[in-house]
Amino acid sequence: MAAPSPSALQQALLALNPAQQEAAKHIDGALLILAGAGSGKTKTITTRLAYLVDEVGIPPHSTLTLTFTNKAAEEMRERALSLLDTTLNAPPLLCTFHKFGLIFLRFHITTLERAANFVVLDSADKRSILKSLCNTLPPAICDTYISTMKNSFLSPEEASTFAHSAEDKKLQRVYDEYERYLAGKNLLDFDDLLYLTYKILDKRQDIAQQMSQKYQYVMVDEYQDTNELQCKILKSLCVSHQNLCVVGDDDQSIYGWRGADVRNILRFPQMFDEVKVIKLEENYRSYEPILEIANNLISRNTERLGKNLKSIRGAGEAVRLVESEDENSEAMFLAKDIERLLALGANLSEIAILFRLNALSRGVEEGLNRAQIRYRIIGAMRFYERVEIKALLSYLRLIVNLDDDFSFLNIINNPKRGIGKVRQTHLENLA
Repeated sequence: MAAPSPSALQQALLALNPAQQEAAKHIDGALLILAGAGSGKTKTITTRLAYLVDEVGIPPHSTLTLTFTNKAAEEMRERALSLLDTTLNAPPLLCTFHKFGLIFLRFHITTLERAANFVVLDSADKRSILKSLCNTLPPAICDTYISTMKNSFLSPEEASTFAHSAEDKKLQRVYDEYERYLAGKNLLDFDDLLYLTYKILDKRQDIAQQMSQKYQYVMVDEYQDTNELQCKILKSLCVSHQNLCVVGDDDQSIYGWRGADVRNILRFPQMFDEVKVIKLEENYRSYEPILEIANNLISRNTERLGKNLKSIRGAGEAVRLVESEDENSEAMFLAKDIERLLALGANLSEIAILFRLNALSRGVEEGLNRAQIRYRIIGAMRFYERVEIKALLSYLRLIVNLDDDFSFLNIINNPKRGIGKVRQTHLENLA
């Protein structure tokens, strides 16, 4: 009699390397998975979630998996559910931190004497409210200040103790007025989804215990990007157990400018008793020369837990280091190098140029345009198609040619001046 074919989960487990398997089969106790770039971390944690549910028998509703984007959460959910043999009545909760906060507040915001039918403001609505409160201060600065205060878990009253300069005192007063406005209208902003969630968990230990007992197994993706407030929420969710599994890479913490605190991952081994640390060091993405340079470079960082990536793909072409005097010479080099690759038989679809900031696309685009190389921008808008650039060009064209009605129409109401409304009102009065 033929042996039964392995299930999707069993096949996934067999496809993991030893370190990935160890992480996927870890059940109880705190776990830190240090996942290097291209080391298959998503495959590891989705397999672990499926293993907990299908093999160990953990009720799906007792698990909570948190990540940072809806796209990542959806991908992880699909991959985990595809490994399960049985159809679940209640699937595991896999969402962003803010989505979890929204769900939590619908049930518990009444403990703050707020109604559960609150409305969450989008960024435009928030700026509109701040514009009416900021007086001489730019709304963007007020927005950043309030967001920073909330993510540091500082109320308007607590923020006042840190407001020493005249500008800080003005910002604190705006924060206070803004919070009163939101409370009066039963509105929340995006930061409130975490700020008020932790406020309740910190104030009501009974609710913290209840939530901790509900979610017995908690996992967090991209842990190096968590901020202080998110770390506090996680600690509250683990008051009755230590089953917190975090996945991250201390060498890829690049979001300190928006509040991420790399110390969260560096100090994780001291957060709980007997923390298990597993390093995923087998890289499936890059060739040896690239990893050799990356390892040598990052090893100079003194604040890291340490790992050494090893290439599965083996040897490859040597890495070239090119120094350019300015963005124009850089763009010229890129264009010539692409022409070289095309002459060797490469296709344009096989060539990619990566840049860190959208603003850097201008020089690259101009170089490719001069070389008549077709390209497609992904994840950003072409420089010359941006609203502000098109408006500026229209001004310049009109200066050169006063008969350029097309450019005149582009700028006459940009920014909005209500010119059309004035004319319409005049016509109505004549009627």
